[in-house]
Amino acid sequence: LHPRVRRQRQMCIETVTNHKALGNGSIILMHNGAKYTAKALGTVIETLQSQGYTFIPISEMIIRDNFHMDGTGRQIAD
Repeated sequence: LHPRVRRQRQMCIETVTNHKALGNGSIILMHNGAKYTAKALGTVIETLQSQGYTFIPISEMIIRDNFHMDGTGRQIAD
């Protein structure tokens, strides 16, 4: 990879994997039209898995009944 591409890819990876709001239940949105997303995605997934995170479909995360939203936008079961 060209050094500039490598640097941009690394910035994308670090932005996601070190984000201050990253935690259990986080939804990571990466736009497929962004220039370096495809190149960074594999490393992002591997890095987060090595940190103990797992990936599930959003449909398994959504609480459909008896919940409220906290100040960060997370659903909390009542």
